[in-house]
Amino acid sequence: MTSPTAADLLAYEGRLRSARSPEEIEFLIVNEPYSLLPYDQAFLWKPDLLGRSALVAASGLAEVDANSPFALWFSRAADHAKAVDTQAPVRLLAAADFPPSLNDGAEWIPRHALIIVLRTPSGESLGGLWFGRHQPFSAEDAALAAWLGQQSEFSWWAWRREQLALQSKFAALAPKRWRALSRTRKKVLLAVFCGVLFFPVRLSVLAPAEVVALAPNPVTAPVDGVVAQILVAPNQAVRAGTPLVEFDDTATRNRLLVAQKTLGVARADLARSAGKAFSDDNSKSELQLLDARVHERSAEVAYLIELLARLKLQAPTEGIALFADAEEWRGKPVQVGERIMTVADPTQVALTIYVSPDDAIALDPGAQVKMYLNISPLASRDALVTQASYETGSSPEGQPAYIVKAAFTAGDSPPRLGLKGTAKIYADRVPLIYYLLRKPLRTLRQAFGV
Repeated sequence: MTSPTAADLLAYEGRLRSARSPEEIEFLIVNEPYSLLPYDQAFLWKPDLLGRSALVAASGLAEVDANSPFALWFSRAADHAKAVDTQAPVRLLAAADFPPSLNDGAEWIPRHALIIVLRTPSGESLGGLWFGRHQPFSAEDAALAAWLGQQSEFSWWAWRREQLALQSKFAALAPKRWRALSRTRKKVLLAVFCGVLFFPVRLSVLAPAEVVALAPNPVTAPVDGVVAQILVAPNQAVRAGTPLVEFDDTATRNRLLVAQKTLGVARADLARSAGKAFSDDNSKSELQLLDARVHERSAEVAYLIELLARLKLQAPTEGIALFADAEEWRGKPVQVGERIMTVADPTQVALTIYVSPDDAIALDPGAQVKMYLNISPLASRDALVTQASYETGSSPEGQPAYIVKAAFTAGDSPPRLGLKGTAKIYADRVPLIYYLLRKPLRTLRQAFGV
């Protein structure tokens, strides 16, 4: 074949400049040189994220499969070719220059190769161009290939400069020590990193918690009324029968005095009629009515006496009185059944945990819990989940939450009632990558519905 003329070279350069996309320029780079440099096959590669040679275009093909057996073999062959005579821009390789490890691809490619390393204007690796044929390449072919490489690398770089600039910015974020590592060490470190991502860890959730009584005894209002005074102090130890709350009994006492006076009048009327009944038939007929009235007034007096006794509440059992402030209850109207305080045994305590619905995990009975009290954040107390609410309730702050009950394990002294802190509930083991991405994936699913 005759040597190409200047017009041929200019026409080739013009065809490269007429490309309209990166894919088109890659197709032209491996197919158009055939009119200038005879070859049997041509391949174009570029470095991937790990620095390995990745096949991007082949002569005679519209597109290539990066995962095909040939593409994987070519990646190893190109890596070997780049390492041969690294200072030369154009490298001529024969069959003897390929190691035995590449013999598995002997049937795919001619063993006479002309390799052109392509670089950006700043000297960074852009990729490479591989020409292969069954006859050896001459020095004249190598010189022509050098010119083809110059035209190809500039045109290809022009289409890829924005992508390369972005890759350079990301690469600059990597530490210098990482960039200085060899490819083998990078692979090892990445393999170790991937292994760590799949390392099993305990799935857990943090939630606010409070120490509560295990068996509280509520002290509630027996009637509608007004609290006169609280007879004990907050957290005071009390015994069974100790007076706790006194209601305003003014109205009840007045009603009792009136009822007692009315009862006395009814009894007097009954006694007068009983005395006249011996001689007066009319008085005898009124005896049953007056007797019923006496029983009615007696029942009213008994009820008011019992009601008056109930206006002073007593401790139902031994323990401590749990409430906030006595002055808040003084003069406060209450309804029947309204809780005023709680009497509980300070040695029998449990844990109430308020788990947000967004952080909920499998809250099975028996799950391990570690409680970190606010008064001692560096120390933890062990507990076990005893029950978890099926539906959400309300936390003390009014936020929706699953109410989880936990019992402290034996051994340590029980914490004081009312203490608050943060509880960490553990569930089954999951891969570390799931532990790290669980909340981000949940947020993406809620935002985009995927």
